[in-house]
Amino acid sequence: MITAVGLGYGKNDISLRGKAAIKDADALFVKTIKSPAGRRLKRYGARSFDGLFETAENFDSLNALIADRLAEAGDAVYCTDGTGRDGAVRELQARGVPVDVIPGAVDVSDVTLSATDIAGDCPCLDTALGLTVTELDDRLLAGDVKLALLKFYAPQTACLFASGGKRLKITLEEADRQKKYGIDASLRIEGDGSLNKSVACFGDLMRIMKRLTAPGGCPWDREQTHDSIRQNLIEEAYEAVDAIDARDTDAMTEEIGDVLLQTVFHCDIAERAGEFGLSEVLSRLCGKLYFRHTHIFGKDTASDAAEALTAWEKAKAKEKSYESLYDILSRLPKGFPSALKIGKAVKKAAKYDGAVTASAMEQAAREALDKGDFAQSAFALIAASALSGVEPETALNKAAEEFIGRYGK
Repeated sequence: MITAVGLGYGKNDISLRGKAAIKDADALFVKTIKSPAGRRLKRYGARSFDGLFETAENFDSLNALIADRLAEAGDAVYCTDGTGRDGAVRELQARGVPVDVIPGAVDVSDVTLSATDIAGDCPCLDTALGLTVTELDDRLLAGDVKLALLKFYAPQTACLFASGGKRLKITLEEADRQKKYGIDASLRIEGDGSLNKSVACFGDLMRIMKRLTAPGGCPWDREQTHDSIRQNLIEEAYEAVDAIDARDTDAMTEEIGDVLLQTVFHCDIAERAGEFGLSEVLSRLCGKLYFRHTHIFGKDTASDAAEALTAWEKAKAKEKSYESLYDILSRLPKGFPSALKIGKAVKKAAKYDGAVTASAMEQAAREALDKGDFAQSAFALIAASALSGVEPETALNKAAEEFIGRYGK
């Protein structure tokens, strides 16, 4: 059994349980004796892994090497800065090695991440929380951390850089311009709970939405329902599509944000009504993405986009328990524009019915036109275009714009 003890970052951050584990340890290890927290373990004869920092190719390799040593040590106590759940501990747990973690006393309103975690995989941060980035081992890693954090913070954001026992006030854009880096180097950014930032995060959007719909908030926002803003979602989606078609990235930035707002607005309405919340929406979405990409997360394979789509449709049919082509077609949204619905329907039908082809639809269009049945003729022509690889809704909109443009000359 490995017992991992978090040392925190200050003098009194080790819990009483952690101190007891350190004193009673038969085999005591510390990730680095060079950090302020690690230096205090010299008196207990702790063996450090500092020598591995020079031999390891990268932090993943370092964590694997430390995990190897700990796995061979039997019952041992392993001390590391922060919460105690560092990369080596996660590596041991991934291998199935039992690890009892005794967390260090780290402020729960803060987030502590290693530099490699920030630089390698940091999709989202809530900047209302304080952030401590540890193990800024060298200038190159510090540069990667800076680039990752600039997605969430302004360049002039105030930071506290610590290295070798010294602390220096800097800005975020200066994070990779310091004189000394090392395993004990860290970067601290205080939390900013304001709702007017030059660089906002998803948490800010949620807090603004909550403020608008809270008691004493905006009267208009508070009285909206799913039905009252239903049309807004449609209109915002069309405006976003217009921006995409125009290749106007500035407009895309605004309009895609408006689509996101509609999603958050509906989640807020639902949560206040006790229906569902953002967590349920995200869980449902992530589950769908995971289980329908069987060629990524499952046993299926796909060498091109067509095969990937086939795998998706197969997984969706299994998930929805489709038993017939009618089951698939009847679940197309009732509110789809007609050309969009026709295109979707015939392309799905063509996968199951060999008689549904572009040439067959072209013939049906001619026959319907001879009979004066304009609706059936229009249906067949739209179907033929979809089966020929033309997106009918887009094509008809373009044709309409060209017609309108004739009168502007």
